[in-house]
Amino acid sequence: MYTASPQTQRSYIIQKIIALCLIGLLPCFYHIASGADSSTSTDSKTTPGLLSSEFNPDNLGVVGVAHVTGVINRTNRRYFERAVQQAREKELDTLIVHIDTDGGEVFEAREMLRLALDQAKDGPKLIAFVDYRAISAGAMIAYGHDAIFINETASIGDIGVIFISREGEMKYAPEKVETVVRTLLTQASETRGWSKGLLLKMTARNQTLYRVTHKDGQQEYIIEDDFPGYLAAHPEIDRNDNAQVIDFRGKDRLLTFTGKEAVELGMATGFAETLDDLYDTLGINKDEVIDLTPTPIEQLASQLALFAPMLAGLALLFLIFELKTPGVGLWAGIAAILGALFLLSQYVLDLANHFELILLILGVVLVAIEAMTFIAGGILALVGLFAIFAGLVMMFLPNEFDFDFTDPRFVDALSSAGISAAMSVAIMAIGIVFFIYKLPKSRLASRLAVNEEITATSDTASSGESRYLVGQVGVAIDHLRPAGMIEIDGRAHNATAEHAAFIDKGSSVRVIDVKFGELLVRSETNTVIGINK
Repeated sequence: MYTASPQTQRSYIIQKIIALCLIGLLPCFYHIASGADSSTSTDSKTTPGLLSSEFNPDNLGVVGVAHVTGVINRTNRRYFERAVQQAREKELDTLIVHIDTDGGEVFEAREMLRLALDQAKDGPKLIAFVDYRAISAGAMIAYGHDAIFINETASIGDIGVIFISREGEMKYAPEKVETVVRTLLTQASETRGWSKGLLLKMTARNQTLYRVTHKDGQQEYIIEDDFPGYLAAHPEIDRNDNAQVIDFRGKDRLLTFTGKEAVELGMATGFAETLDDLYDTLGINKDEVIDLTPTPIEQLASQLALFAPMLAGLALLFLIFELKTPGVGLWAGIAAILGALFLLSQYVLDLANHFELILLILGVVLVAIEAMTFIAGGILALVGLFAIFAGLVMMFLPNEFDFDFTDPRFVDALSSAGISAAMSVAIMAIGIVFFIYKLPKSRLASRLAVNEEITATSDTASSGESRYLVGQVGVAIDHLRPAGMIEIDGRAHNATAEHAAFIDKGSSVRVIDVKFGELLVRSETNTVIGINK
């Protein structure tokens, strides 16, 4: 039998840990090399935003196009920020934003509306193009633009703020939340020139909208909250004269327009069926438009984000497989790919920073050291698992939140991050159990050197049932480097060599302890015993 020297054993452990660290750092290297930067540019131009009533299609200058489609979420918000930032950096005069969405998260929509309104000061003109729908959060964002061009059959409006419980029950948001949205829509009206009454009725479900017709035929739309003040400022208006005042929309209704209705009521600037039609209408040379479409990396990250907990859980699962087998091979490669995809999505979406990555790698290293040496009797493994879970929670938690437990948005985000991290851990645990019970007698199971006892984390029944093996002599049916399988009385057992020693296949070994449901063995003789394999 050959027993590795202490130097060789230490070298093996060091190589293993270095390999695991490099696996985890691959996405970090990509992030640094790509020069990703989520900061907002402070560069400015002197071209002011125009009110929609003053929209001038003859002064569009250099034009770019961006696309906000699908669910309004953090991914879309970050993309919109990036598109506006690039438009400013490239000193574009006009940015056309194609909007096609049924809505999404109110917080992200609010931030996107604020950003759009900020461009009225010194940013590019913003033109929204709606070819199909801009509902709820989509309408909210659209009305932050200077102008809106819409397909006649498209829909826009219904900015109802709805909360969905964990049980799937939908309820309208309380007045406190709705007031914030109404304030932003009021700002959109004041900044971009859209009708305040019509805008507010898109979200003020419990208020009546009045249409007032003046003697000269001019019509105005006034929301219930503003109506008393409006009548005081216009004593010529008779509230009881139906020729002057009618209830345009009653309570418990939200405004939604077709494209044709929106243009007729001044809630859209004009018609366009496609982007090409819009270019023709505005006299824009299509070939000169600067495309700010989401990059392939952004698109990939957006799709990967849907599977992030699964990717993280499977990466950890295969790392455990790697720790229980000799060398850095197949499982390390699979773990590296899955881990890289997970971290790529989190970095691009600005969910992960270097600290979270370091915490996650530290946890993996601690678990690896404990798994190969049992140096701390399981303490390092517990600390490592805690670090892994904490790192995952922070990777699922958006970076823009401060640790403020009085902020309900932070509490909700932390809760969601904890659930995602728990899903990752659950996927890892389920994967271990599946492979243990599905392939217990296969060559793959032998290579993994994992059995049902790996689930024990203390002197539980699993380890207790193996206690009787302490002191017995068996035969290595795998090369223990340091983990593998041994045979005692015709029965295979999972084992790890003491001090991470290398023990050749066929060597005699003695069981000296049971650690976490796994036999700890040392070389007994230099004799190779024949086995039927």
